[in-house]
Amino acid sequence: MAEVIAFSQMYRLLKRFGPEKLLLAGLLLTAIRWLMIGYTAQSLYLLLVAQLLHAASFGVFHGAAIELIHRHFKGKVQGRGQAIYSSISFGAGVALGSFVAGIGWDYFSPQAVFTFSSIVAFSGTLVCWKWLKPVSAVAAE
Repeated sequence: MAEVIAFSQMYRLLKRFGPEKLLLAGLLLTAIRWLMIGYTAQSLYLLLVAQLLHAASFGVFHGAAIELIHRHFKGKVQGRGQAIYSSISFGAGVALGSFVAGIGWDYFSPQAVFTFSSIVAFSGTLVCWKWLKPVSAVAAE
């Protein structure tokens, strides 16, 4: 529910920061949120804070991703770009993530699963920080 607020503010956020910075912020906040859930679940207050981070992590990431798709997939292929994003992130990503998390939960611990998820999100942050260029930088090349 909290991500609805992020969605309602995406126009302002995109205008101020651009999708690249928002994507980085969303990934970094996701890494923090997974650690919070894994290690502070006994605290209702911290669990609520982690849930509010979902607004920033999922809401901002998704809004920024859709904006990047809009910029990089033009005209007739725009729908195809959104379909690829949806099928990879919400289809294959959820299926693979759930499968790996289930194995980790059974063989290791819930904390190990959340730690691994945090490492994956932080790795994504580093990859995007290194290789995701702002549109103005891409246009200048």
